[in-house]
Amino acid sequence: MEPFTIILAFFLVTVSGTLTWWLTTVDTSLRSLREDSRIDRLSLANDVDWLRSTVDELHSGVRALLHANPNLASIIETHRALDNIEASLAGDLLTADPDDAATTLLAAVRDLLSTVEVDGDLDTTRSELDLGTLRLADRLQEVFIEVGLRPSDLGLSDLEARRLGELAYRNGHRAWALACYEEAARIAPGEKTTLRALEHLASEAGDDEARQSWLEAQLKRDPDNPELLRSHANLLVRVGDAGAERSVLRLEALGVDTPADRSLLSGLRERAGARSEALEALDRALEEDPDNSGYWLRKATLHFEMEEESKAINAVDKCLSFDRQNGEAWALHARLLSTDSRQLASALKSAVHAVALVAGGTELILLKADLLAATGKEVDAYESLEKSLNQNPSNDTLRAAMARMALQKGEIDEAETLLRTAPTPPTMSLHLQLEWGRLHLAFADLKRDGTGDTDRALLTVAADNFRQALEVDRESGIAWLGMARVQRLMKELELSGESLNRSRRLMEDDPAIDAEAALLALDLGDLSEAQRLVESSSVSDPDNPVITYIKGNIASAHARYEEAREFYTDTLLKHPTHVRARLNRAAVNMALNEPQDALDDCRHLLCEAPELHLAVVRQSEALMMLAQWSKAKEGWDKVLDFNPNHSHALMQLAACHMALERHELAETPLNDALRIDPTNAAAWHQRGLLYLEWAREEAALADFEKAAKADEKHLESRLHIAAIHHEARRWHEGRTAWREALSIDAENTVARRRFEECDMKIIAEEALKNA
Repeated sequence: MEPFTIILAFFLVTVSGTLTWWLTTVDTSLRSLREDSRIDRLSLANDVDWLRSTVDELHSGVRALLHANPNLASIIETHRALDNIEASLAGDLLTADPDDAATTLLAAVRDLLSTVEVDGDLDTTRSELDLGTLRLADRLQEVFIEVGLRPSDLGLSDLEARRLGELAYRNGHRAWALACYEEAARIAPGEKTTLRALEHLASEAGDDEARQSWLEAQLKRDPDNPELLRSHANLLVRVGDAGAERSVLRLEALGVDTPADRSLLSGLRERAGARSEALEALDRALEEDPDNSGYWLRKATLHFEMEEESKAINAVDKCLSFDRQNGEAWALHARLLSTDSRQLASALKSAVHAVALVAGGTELILLKADLLAATGKEVDAYESLEKSLNQNPSNDTLRAAMARMALQKGEIDEAETLLRTAPTPPTMSLHLQLEWGRLHLAFADLKRDGTGDTDRALLTVAADNFRQALEVDRESGIAWLGMARVQRLMKELELSGESLNRSRRLMEDDPAIDAEAALLALDLGDLSEAQRLVESSSVSDPDNPVITYIKGNIASAHARYEEAREFYTDTLLKHPTHVRARLNRAAVNMALNEPQDALDDCRHLLCEAPELHLAVVRQSEALMMLAQWSKAKEGWDKVLDFNPNHSHALMQLAACHMALERHELAETPLNDALRIDPTNAAAWHQRGLLYLEWAREEAALADFEKAAKADEKHLESRLHIAAIHHEARRWHEGRTAWREALSIDAENTVARRRFEECDMKIIAEEALKNA
């Protein structure tokens, strides 16, 4: 055979054998799969039979459960309805139709509410509800809120609305609960349970107005209900409504008033100013309950307010005999005894008890410190205040009072430390803002240099503090008084008057207002009004150092310098750190030609306040009066280092250079002074004198004329103008200049004589011309 034929035959045999083997293998596999499928079908049939049997059993159990608990059907329907509506809200439109879901939900809600065993009364003992019902109700409220449904949209009866409201209340949905009860009240306005629940919700929300409205609605239906009358009276007392007395009197008329009710009536009459009737009501209450310490304390308080101190002491002693731990009684006892210098030790013991019992507030803490100081225990007094502040660092009232005490003693650094360490932000506390304002006023007193710009920059900070205090409490009379003081010092006199009027309306009888008004009247030049106001203030507060300070200012304005000095001295005896009184006394001493005394005051001020540049100004002026030109020059240099634009210092520095015969150094500070203030007549005059020294008569004459233009009453400039023309034999110009000088000072003999000389020279010249 040929090789090709052999190969082909071998290939065919191989393929045939392989195909036979594959067919056999496939057949075997198919048989095996068929058997497995049969077995699986048999197993699945068995499982389906078991599942059908189990479902039948469950169905039978559920039917039995629903037969025993019909309310479960409504819960199940509600769950289904919620699932459908949630699917609709999620956008699964294949799962639920929105209209059908909403209809089903509302029906399910009504079915659910019909099975809930509550009536919506929030004041009675509540029945227990199973957790599933509460969770279902919570889901309901979440869905209602999401879809924007209100109770009025559900078409419920008043009972259903109340039940839904109680479920919402128990789940913490208070706003929805309130809406449900309001819907119930709309449907049945006089239903007691609804009104009681609405009052309960208003009480929890702290809405006194709404609570009063619902209480009065209940009283319309049940006007003689003692509990309602009592609640109504106590509510009206808290909101300050005078109608509270009517409810208490109705209790009294019904014969169901208790000692507590009579005590409340006493308090109402006390508030209304009928203290005698209040005492009578208290006495009747004490007849029934003589051991009630609270009634004795109220009786003591009434006697105290009526200034019947002995009766007040007897009543408070009675109170303490029943209750030794009554802090408010100890506080009142301390106040009563503190007015008697012979009882200070006993008052101190009472104050110690009150503070230990945390009674009387900050007032008692301060009173205790005052009593310690009055009994010679100044160190203990300060330690007592520190201890109280350490125990309660957030007591802004105490901290502010301590800062004010430090300021009054001149301890400015201590006051600043107290204020800076306050945990409360100043913007949140009226008391802290007021003390910051006072502190910055004190800083301004210690750093003033007498120029408007510098003083304004220092005072603006204090103004900000008082302004922020007014943002906290717009009706703070002290804040308005502080603002008035700042505005007066900043020369905003009209605004100061307006602020002062607002302060007076809020603190009508405060002597500090008359004192500040007197200072404002002084700045306005109304000396008689200032005198009237300071006398009025001194009647109420004769020992206030501010009074003698103002009287000194008035005497100084009248040029009664000896009297003014006495007033300033009296002020400094009462208040040694009063900066303005010492500055003014220095000025008065210079007016009395006693520069050494002025110098002593200035040195004292600079020891206390080295940055008080106004004291340096006064000191330098006193040194110039004593002809101590070099030391005076050093002072003016110091002022100018702080404020290079201090025009008065520049002028005086030039005067020192001229006195020290350093004329070449005098022109520059005078030029600077005139650049700062071109209307400064004194500077023009002084530079004119300098030019006269240099024999520059034309330049001197020009400066004297500018001085006279800046100040028409500047006599020295007029005299120098006239003298220059006179020396230059310009008789007509000289005659005019002398006449202008005489218009200012008609008794000036030099001007009169030279004027007559000019007349004679002019007549002589005209005679020569005519000859």
